[in-house]
Amino acid sequence: MKRFYKWLLSIGIAFGVFCSLIVFTAGQTQWTMIRLKKEALESDKYKIINTDNHLAIYGMGLDFAKQIQSLLPEKVVSDVMAKEFGVAVSYEGEPLMVGQVVGTGSNMAEILEFQMIKGRYLSPRDIDGYEKVCVIKSNVYDLVRTRNATHIDLNGEPYEIIGVISGDEAIGEEDIFVPVTTLYKYIEKIDERSGLIYKIVLDRKGLSEEYIWSELGEKAGIKGMDIDRLKLLPYQYEEASLLNGNNAVKEFLMIFLLSLMVLAVAAFNIIHIATASIIDREREIGLRTAIGAKPGHIIRQIVCEILHCALNGGMGGIAAASIVNTLTNLGLGQFSLSFNAVSIAAGILLAAMTGLITSMLPAARAAMIDPAAALREE
Repeated sequence: MKRFYKWLLSIGIAFGVFCSLIVFTAGQTQWTMIRLKKEALESDKYKIINTDNHLAIYGMGLDFAKQIQSLLPEKVVSDVMAKEFGVAVSYEGEPLMVGQVVGTGSNMAEILEFQMIKGRYLSPRDIDGYEKVCVIKSNVYDLVRTRNATHIDLNGEPYEIIGVISGDEAIGEEDIFVPVTTLYKYIEKIDERSGLIYKIVLDRKGLSEEYIWSELGEKAGIKGMDIDRLKLLPYQYEEASLLNGNNAVKEFLMIFLLSLMVLAVAAFNIIHIATASIIDREREIGLRTAIGAKPGHIIRQIVCEILHCALNGGMGGIAAASIVNTLTNLGLGQFSLSFNAVSIAAGILLAAMTGLITSMLPAARAAMIDPAAALREE
């Protein structure tokens, strides 16, 4: 095969593999999200939020949240979480760029299974005593541990670091945990009826969602409490996704079909280029047939040539896709496109399968060339 056709075939397959892998990696991310949502639905970690449309979460007062906790079945372990967005965090006068400060009770470490790296989590005594103590995530500790820090400042006031936990993405952007009562009294400086509690976190301990909700409803009815706006959801489940629960599956299917379409277009181009190469080499193939080459030899030669070009092009497409994926993730500042060993294996497989399938038609055409007619042509 002439070098010109080899280059065209390799470029064509590289483009097809590149486009397919970009779509494939986006599909991988979608598939991961589908799997994580499935795991979230099967998890014992749940939350109670105060909302009426799944698009906005309304705060609850601490006293109301404690009443809701009292309505839960005895087996269920629960805690509250109050988020504060405007806390100035610093150490020895130097501002620290960290996530949010949240107030919790003493059960959060047990419910979310925090890994304690150092010290302990908040205790009932810390909560009841309005203590100025905090538990920080490992990323915050990394900023101050070289100076043997025992305190960090929140709004200019020192808070003792009593524990360090691992930086788990499941926790979200919360980096510093303080007693919820302390958040109310010293940081927000408001009473406990104010709506700082944005969710009640619980471990259902194997109890069904339906049973927990029926217990809440029955006990609330007896006490005359209105819980109509409360929703019980898996902890890591996004509220807005309840509006369109099948969106992720639909998006994954669309991405998969788009990938197939891109590959089909690339395959047609490869067949066209390979066929043009065969027409250009009819005299050469006819000569080989005339001196004893069998159709099987011709087919094997053409298939191997196209497969070699396909693998070369596939490696180029994989390299280009990896660069684009990396740059995209860096540009967005988040992991949005997945590129890993599965992507590389998929790229090689796509290239090999495309080369093998698309080589059949040109190879069959080459095997049918009449040597006498081919040799008569100038």
